[in-house]
Amino acid sequence: MNKRLSAALIPSVRLLALALALACSLSLAGCQKTLKGTDALVEKARAEIPIADAENTEIRYAGQCVQGDDALLWFISGNAYQAHSYLPMECTVVGEEEYAFVRTYRPVERGGRDIVALQWKRGLALLVNDPRCTAIRLSDGERARDFSIGERDYPYILYSETLPSQYQFFDAAGNELL
Repeated sequence: MNKRLSAALIPSVRLLALALALACSLSLAGCQKTLKGTDALVEKARAEIPIADAENTEIRYAGQCVQGDDALLWFISGNAYQAHSYLPMECTVVGEEEYAFVRTYRPVERGGRDIVALQWKRGLALLVNDPRCTAIRLSDGERARDFSIGERDYPYILYSETLPSQYQFFDAAGNELL
């Protein structure tokens, strides 16, 4: 009878052990470190940015796009004497100026200018850091939307919740920046 009791309990013990292991792994998944404030975000960006000598390179927070509880935070590396690199970093908003890191992306550069684009959350995120660019036009085939950039708005960040079929950048004279 002792053998029968043991044989009957083994599947139950295995099921209980599996349930406990699953519960532990799920509770640890929610225990990731949160980033509080701009300084913590910049340090995380410094750790993630794919450039040489990142620990000695100036990195600054440029702004963000928000979609629900998700935020795409933009960072710029370099200064007036260095080429700029751009790092979009996706985070989950968990509180007032508090984020949980999700991942980084590699944006698409526009011809060596300080304009980058990223397809994100079924839309388009843009960062413009070129003061020659004073307007953006997003077209979806049926209509065009124009956005003006003020001279004190750089870096300028724009998020379109829909992916346009075309996007263009213009200077103050209305000439397209190619």
